[in-house]
Order: sequence, then C-alpha cells, then structure tokens
Amino acid sequence: MKKRMQKGLAVLGLAVTVMFFWYVVPAAAKTMVLKVSHQFAQGDVRDRMARVFGDMVTQKTNGGVKFRYYPAKSLFKPKEQWDAMRKGALDMAVFPLDYASGKIPQLSITLMPCSVANIQQGLTWRNKPIGKNVEALMEKNGVKNLVWAWFDGGIGSKIRQIRVPADVKGTKLRAAGKKFELMMRMAGASITSMPSSETYHALATGVLDTMMTSSASFVSYRLYEVLKYINVPRDYSIWYMAENLCISKKTWDRLSAEQQKAFLETAQWMHENWVYQNFKSLVEKLIDAYTKAGAQIHYMTQDEFNTWLAFAKKTAWKDFAENVEGGQKLLDMALEAMK
Repeated sequence: MKKRMQKGLAVLGLAVTVMFFWYVVPAAAKTMVLKVSHQFAQGDVRDRMARVFGDMVTQKTNGGVKFRYYPAKSLFKPKEQWDAMRKGALDMAVFPLDYASGKIPQLSITLMPCSVANIQQGLTWRNKPIGKNVEALMEKNGVKNLVWAWFDGGIGSKIRQIRVPADVKGTKLRAAGKKFELMMRMAGASITSMPSSETYHALATGVLDTMMTSSASFVSYRLYEVLKYINVPRDYSIWYMAENLCISKKTWDRLSAEQQKAFLETAQWMHENWVYQNFKSLVEKLIDAYTKAGAQIHYMTQDEFNTWLAFAKKTAWKDFAENVEGGQKLLDMALEAMK
C-alpha cells in the first residue's frame, strides 16, 4: 500500500512538472526584458522619456516586452553605450549621437554649430532627408533610431553678453563639442576643455570667464551664482545636441512584427505629443533661475543666428566638409531642413 502511494505521488509530481513546463515556462519565455541605459540622473527629462516610452510599449504588447532601467552611468559609461548596443550587450539607450563621432565622423552633424535653429525645427529631421540619412548611417553601424530628442544650450559669461562671434574675442571659454571649440577658437577665444561639473569652480577662480553648456547644466550646477550674462536659447540657439532614444539592431531583429509595430507607434506618439512639450520646459526653468539671480538675459534673434551661421560655414562647417566623407552633403541637407 505504501509503495503504491509513493508511486502515485511520483506520478502526480511528474504530471505537475510537465504541466509547469507546458504552461508556465512558455508564458515566461514570451516576456522579453530589455536593458535601457543612460548617463542622466533618475528624474531627468531624458530618463523620463525612456520610461514613458517603455511603459507605453509594455502596455501595447500586453506585457510581452518589459524594460529595466539603468540611469546615471550605472550599467555602461556614456560613450561605451554605442559599442554595447552595436554588439547586442545593451538593448537600448538615451544616447547623444555625437558621442559616436569618433567612430562615425558623420554623426558630428548632430552637434554642429547652427545645424539646427530651434527644437521644433530640429524635430522635423525625422521626416526629412537629413534625418533619414543619419538613421540609415546608424543602422548600417548596428543601432536603430527610435525617438529624436534635441537638447538645447546657450552661452553664459562673467564679462559681457555674447551675442555674435565678434563678442567672443579675448574670452577664456569652455565650448561644448569639438566643432564648437574649433569655431570659437577661430573667433578669438582661448579654449579650455572640461566637464560641465567643473565649470563652477573654473568660473569662480578665473580659469574661465565664458562658457557654453546645456540649459539643464546652467541650472543644475548653479552657474547663475557666478555668471552675470546669459544668451538664452528661447527662440534661437547655435547649440543643439541630438540625444536620441536608440535600440540595438540585434535586439530589434529579435522582436516580432507586432512588437516592432508597437515600438514604432510609440515613437510616433512621443514625437507628436511628448518630446517638444517636455524639452522646451528646460528653457523656462533656465529663464526663471537667472531672472531670480539678477543676471542680464538676452534672447538670440534670427539676425544674430544668421551671423553665427555665416561664421560657422567658414569654420566648423568647412572643416567638416573637407575632412568627413559625405560631410558637405549632410550640411546641405541640414540647411535644407531649416527652410
């Protein structure tokens, strides 16, 4: 009797095990968990962009695709994310495309002086030849673009308002980006390279007297405590950086056709309803902080932008056209996208 019961329990156990593998394991196997990396703090607008996108895709796929987020360089260092996506070690990232320009020089067009006039105009790239060419270049190198997101920046100074290139002469300036360094050096500035996190001390001690950085960094590093003048990117700016939501081509190819559709529909919704509305608020916070600090605020005009554009063409653009394969074609398309 005892042996018969043991045998019965063994059969029952086997049946339960079979049912587990038939029903539970396949269900779990259908859920794909993607790793999303970026360098920004949790709660930053770029972090929120990734999470809003992920939540919507998870909903659209009925939980078939989920996301695990790694903010603040907790998984990969900023510039390492490109190769990690290309190799399939990382699924997705909010990635400043210029960071890959050391490997793909053409991507410098996404942090090129005056290649974008304002955020709204920059967002039109996704439907224009310039954006299509950048996306094709990315895919050729193993990374697919999902969401375009342009991050704006301005020029602050302790000594005078910087409106046009002639105002830069004689300044001790921190520029953000290699092409900006080249252009500002040719305008007569003495260039010092350093992370934004070090600029407060440099301004306070006189190592710098003028600098460029993003709207967010002008506020988050409390630079309003040491700057007297600021050229705010409300209507126009010469500094815009594409910091896009991207996905590894290896990961993309693992998605089903329905899942890919959910990703593309979500990207479309983000472009139409989320990116501009959330990124433009960064300038409003900048204006508020510098107004309260008593800084002299200037809003770049279209004529001033055109003056910078003419100077950029003779300096940074000329260098890009002469030294980067297909550079002139990309610059021509960037100009066409402004019309």
